[in-house]
Amino acid sequence: MPFLRALKQFLPISSRSFHAVEQHFDEKLNHIENSITARIEQADIGINGNINHKFDIFYPMMKSFSEDLAAHDEHMKMFAWEMYKNEDESVDDAKKRFFRSLPEATGGMRLLQLGCTKLLHDFDALCNEHGIAYWLNFGTLLGAVRHGGFIPWDDDIDLGITRDELDKLTTLVSESDRFRITEVFDRFAQCRQVRFLYADESLPCFLDLFIYDWAPSASGYNAEKQRNIRKATLGKMDEDPELSAWEQSPYCASTDAIAPVIDAYFTKALDESKSLGLVCQKKDAHAVLWSLDNLDDGKQRWWAYGIDDIFPLRRVMFEGIECFIPNNPDSFLTSRYGDYLELPKDIHTHFQHVDHAELDTPEMKQTLNKLIN
Repeated sequence: MPFLRALKQFLPISSRSFHAVEQHFDEKLNHIENSITARIEQADIGINGNINHKFDIFYPMMKSFSEDLAAHDEHMKMFAWEMYKNEDESVDDAKKRFFRSLPEATGGMRLLQLGCTKLLHDFDALCNEHGIAYWLNFGTLLGAVRHGGFIPWDDDIDLGITRDELDKLTTLVSESDRFRITEVFDRFAQCRQVRFLYADESLPCFLDLFIYDWAPSASGYNAEKQRNIRKATLGKMDEDPELSAWEQSPYCASTDAIAPVIDAYFTKALDESKSLGLVCQKKDAHAVLWSLDNLDDGKQRWWAYGIDDIFPLRRVMFEGIECFIPNNPDSFLTSRYGDYLELPKDIHTHFQHVDHAELDTPEMKQTLNKLIN
């Protein structure tokens, strides 16, 4: 095992929220790391012939030290939660009480959150009026369950929607002068990024829409086949010279010249999923499956969810408004975050979807205040 790579496993894990951009730069970092490691090994082995001896001594010491720190951390957390919880209160209830007691975001960040909440309220009303199903997803679902609203350091809203419902919504919005839907192909995440926004482009508020397809079962085997189809498709896209411009312009709008080429790859992959029986029509479905054209950052353990995990959808309060969440939110949250009542690691490293410095300008504050009020 290369020396630097061995050390890397003892460092703090990267933030969930850097998504594929983090992965992109991590690959470049690994390339540099491997080059440096090769030079170190070449020099040390060539001169001293003792790098393996050093590593054999050092690695077990580091591993033992890491395990001792992890155990100590767990012991302290157990003790702290026991001290924090009230009499006749469970530890999980105490954790939720703690998270809901955290102070809200302030300044422009809070204005952005409230603006996104206003957009969610309008989106929910539009979907209810036209019978379109959606649900809170990822960090927004986590915020609803754990905080009763926004996670204080979060600045966007994530929603889940099936592909057929998204098609209905897209047709509906195309005739609206109040809302718009954008579609961008993200080179870093190699995915289709779909967002719901106000027609007024001066407003920075948006809702991320993550696509799900109907599936005949929630089989993990089928989900892995779906994942492999995506990997094979991305491999072909990487080798296509027609998509070299995507590397130079990583955020490709649906109106760009190469967008139809990218879209064709994802459409062909979806057709393959259908032909293999991984994706089906709604009337034959017993599950939903994470879409091929979504990102895959490797941090979502389950790609398939039984119908009962989602439907019937439940209404909950989020920042003072009612919206939909899955019937079994624990299934979604556990898949993404594991123990989602653990103290988070990304308080200071959460990816910023909007320039936060821009949020505190007088012009932006005036715009958001006008929207909220």
